[in-house]
Amino acid sequence: MTVARARGECKPLPGWLRFCFYGMHGFLDEIVFTSLFDFYHTKDWSLKGHSSIYSFFIYGLCSFLVEHLYKWLYYKHGVPRYVRIPIYIAITYSWEFTTGFILRQFDACPWDYTHYDYDFMGLITLEYAPGWLLLAYWQDVVAEFLINLRISCTCFPAGDVASAEEMSGEIEPEDKPQKRLKSHIKSSVKSSG
Repeated sequence: MTVARARGECKPLPGWLRFCFYGMHGFLDEIVFTSLFDFYHTKDWSLKGHSSIYSFFIYGLCSFLVEHLYKWLYYKHGVPRYVRIPIYIAITYSWEFTTGFILRQFDACPWDYTHYDYDFMGLITLEYAPGWLLLAYWQDVVAEFLINLRISCTCFPAGDVASAEEMSGEIEPEDKPQKRLKSHIKSSVKSSG
């Protein structure tokens, strides 16, 4: 535990970092999902997954917005998970369709579901509903973790960890790193002069 945490100087993870986490998480999920889905159908042991850089932004922004919806539904209104998950799935399908439709206008949509039985315009497919169900459930878990994650915004020398005495208040935390640094500077100046 750092001195900053002992003083209560830890802050929530900034929104842009949560967005980046969601984007990377979605990007990785898509690569793993496509490799396993293709393996199921082709039995190809190379397990080659695929994705697109667009996925980072699509997943990042969608999950970030769903996180805010989660806070509003759960914390403010107490809506239970079994009600939230279908809402998340509806948002996911709407988001996938909308972003795919926009990307298709520029001939840049990286997915095409026209060969699936239950597709709509090749942009969404109901065959992925079980996967979206699992990810909708997981979204609550990840969002709760990231919302409660705290980071230290104060810089301390590497390895400077609060001791039991500092935690109990027997030693002032400021004394330890600053005094060491001042004495080191003084001894360096004396030895060079």
